[in-house]
Amino acid sequence: MKRQTKKILLIAAVALAILVLAAGLIMLLRKDSFGDNYFTRNKAIATVNGAKITKNEFAASLSNYYNNIDTYNMYAMYYGYGKYYDVNSETGVRDLKKDILNSLIDNEVFIQMGKELGITLTAEEQSAVAQSAKDALTNLKDQILETAKSSGAQNPETYATTMLANYFSNIGINQKTFVKRSEHAALAQAYAEKVQEHFAAERNVTDGELKDIYAAYVQEHYVDAYSEGAYSLTESYVANGYTDIPYLYIPEDFIFVRVMTITDAIKAKEILKKIQDGEDFETYFASDDNENTVGKGLGDKPQAIGESDSAFTSEVYTQAAEAAVGDVILVSVDGTDADGKATTTSYIVKRVEGTTGVVPYEDVKAVIDDTLKSHEESEYYTEQVEAWRGKANIVIDEDVLEAVALSR
Repeated sequence: MKRQTKKILLIAAVALAILVLAAGLIMLLRKDSFGDNYFTRNKAIATVNGAKITKNEFAASLSNYYNNIDTYNMYAMYYGYGKYYDVNSETGVRDLKKDILNSLIDNEVFIQMGKELGITLTAEEQSAVAQSAKDALTNLKDQILETAKSSGAQNPETYATTMLANYFSNIGINQKTFVKRSEHAALAQAYAEKVQEHFAAERNVTDGELKDIYAAYVQEHYVDAYSEGAYSLTESYVANGYTDIPYLYIPEDFIFVRVMTITDAIKAKEILKKIQDGEDFETYFASDDNENTVGKGLGDKPQAIGESDSAFTSEVYTQAAEAAVGDVILVSVDGTDADGKATTTSYIVKRVEGTTGVVPYEDVKAVIDDTLKSHEESEYYTEQVEAWRGKANIVIDEDVLEAVALSR
């Protein structure tokens, strides 16, 4: 009887073990929102000197960026921050995927490079890295709780807990892995900053170099990069106090003017007559009658305008180009308002002297030197990082990269 009981217990134990193993296998084979199970999500999509970047790390990073692609593209288009990706094209998707993967590779590069250079983090910096990871989890929980509250759930806290669990389940990780990855990213950022400081000190740009650096910098970033509208856009930024640095190149076909914009055509003619009779142009220019806020924001500096690069209609350029320096003319432009009503905008334009071409270094030295130093140090830093990457053993599994699809 005892033997029979032991046999039954043994069978039960084996059955339970089989059930546990089966349940565990089911969990391992369960797919996340990217279509991966435990084994495929942990497959290396790239390695940096042996340090692995998993398919899941990449898929999650790609998904996070793609979920906010409209915002990122808006910043790229209108403010010049980041890069615009056309995710409706194969080329755009390919570029996005490669850039996301390269950012993860860079994390490994900065950590390994920093350690190779003998750079260490202070106890305070290490604590900040750990805190950054904890904050990332806290922020995620707060965002989910706000979503739960806005959804009208009777018990937002309980609902948020469920939402958080589903979120991690969907992307195939747990909270511990999330914090670990966040800490790794913060560690990479800390090393990147210290590596950059290291090479900035090593490059040590001197004041004597700045004039030559300026010439090359303007050629690359202003002369060669010039496109219609670039000058007037920068001019408006200067006038509104967004930057102290003007556009550092004025195309040869530009002319220089002082312009008053006046929507009252009768008043414009009256002011023109007074100026022609000897009254001071600048007095009227500084008055409330002048609606040219950009021109006022430039102070006593003239506006340089091109036929297709100007804050004004092209007629201002065309007629002012025929005037002699010192002449004051009236340019009237007919149009319609939003309601279709006929309108006339008047411009009182004074042609003034100015010099086209590259803005002399001495004229902008006070506002450009810090930018030049930072640029040159950044270029040197980038060269060193690229050189290190070139020597590193970086392996990318192109098949795995291609298999990861955009997912929201």
